[in-house]
Amino acid sequence: MSYTITRNCISCQRCLSACPTGAIQTNGTAFWIAVNRCTQCKGSHGVPQCWAVCPTNEGCVPLTAGALTTNSDATADYWDSWFATYTSLLERLKASPQSSYWRRWFDAYSQSLKSLQAQYNPEVCAGGQGS
Repeated sequence: MSYTITRNCISCQRCLSACPTGAIQTNGTAFWIAVNRCTQCKGSHGVPQCWAVCPTNEGCVPLTAGALTTNSDATADYWDSWFATYTSLLERLKASPQSSYWRRWFDAYSQSLKSLQAQYNPEVCAGGQGS
């Protein structure tokens, strides 16, 4: 069984380089998965890589009879769909451990900003009132 790209795809192209078999194809506008090349990353990865890198969380799904039905199709109520998507994304974020990369980046950025402020306005950074 292979995966298929849904209408939730935002064309970020992350899946193109993530697919180990080169099954994801594009014509510059649309994306699709070549069924004869997709292995769902079995034997090479724990989860399908197109799904793992997809920022929409539902840009690609297993190709089954119900695969083209997404959360937004399941109900006509906008808010039910919105909360279902939000809950799904939140659970996915909680499930994956976050690296300390962004904390280190923010700390380095903050230090650079403080040094620039001190360089151009030493009175404010020293605790003075300024003019």
